[in-house]
Amino acid sequence: MKWKILIIEDDFLLSGQIAASLQQAYEVRCLHRFDCVLSEVGAYEPDLVLLDINLPVHDGFYWCERIRSVSHLPIVFITSRAETADTVKAIQLGGDDYIVKPFRLELLEAKIQAALRRNEEYQKPKIVELAPGLTYNMDLQSLRLHGTALELTPTEKKLFHALVRKKGALVSRTELMLALWDTDQFIEEGTLTTSVSRLRHKLSALTGHSVIVTSKGKGYYIE
Repeated sequence: MKWKILIIEDDFLLSGQIAASLQQAYEVRCLHRFDCVLSEVGAYEPDLVLLDINLPVHDGFYWCERIRSVSHLPIVFITSRAETADTVKAIQLGGDDYIVKPFRLELLEAKIQAALRRNEEYQKPKIVELAPGLTYNMDLQSLRLHGTALELTPTEKKLFHALVRKKGALVSRTELMLALWDTDQFIEEGTLTTSVSRLRHKLSALTGHSVIVTSKGKGYYIE
C-alpha cells in the first residue's frame, strides 16, 4: 500500500506538478478548496501533508496548528516565505520540515522520505478494530464501518474516545463524567446513563454491534 500525501497549495499549477512527480511512489491528492482543510484531512487520512503558508481563508500556520491538535502526521511546509521568523514559527507550531519555493522536486521528495522515516511511529494513525469492519482512528477520533465514516455528535465523540482509549478495561462513571463535562460533581446520575444508552443504540443501529458493555454500578467498557 502506498503512503498517502495531501497537498494543500493554492497554486494549482505547482500542486499539479508536485502530484505528477510523486504519484508513482505515493497516493496523492490535491486540495482545491481551503475553507474546511481539517475536515478534508480527516476524510482523506493522509500519511503526510505538504502545506503552503499563503492560503485563502486561513493561512498555513493556522491549519498546521489545527491539524497538530488532532494528529501527529508529518507536515512539510512548502512556501515562498524565506524569513527565519516564518521558519521558526512553522516548526514551533508542529511543522516537521520547511522548503522554500522555488525548489527542485528531487529535494522535496528527499524531505518527504526523511519526514516519513523520522515519524515512523506516526506514519499510520493508530487504528483500533472494534468488530469486523468497524474501526476507530485514535488520532482523528473517527469511527468507520467498512471504510465509511460514521457521524457522531461532539458529546458522543468524547464518550466513545474515553472508552476506546482503555479498550478491554473498565472505565468508571467518574472517569467518563470528567471526560464529558470536566467534573464529577453536580451531574444528575441519569445523565451519563442516558448518554451511554443513546450512543449504544446509535452504534447498534449503524453497525449491528452494541460495542459498549455495562458493568452495573461501576462503569462501562469496550471488549
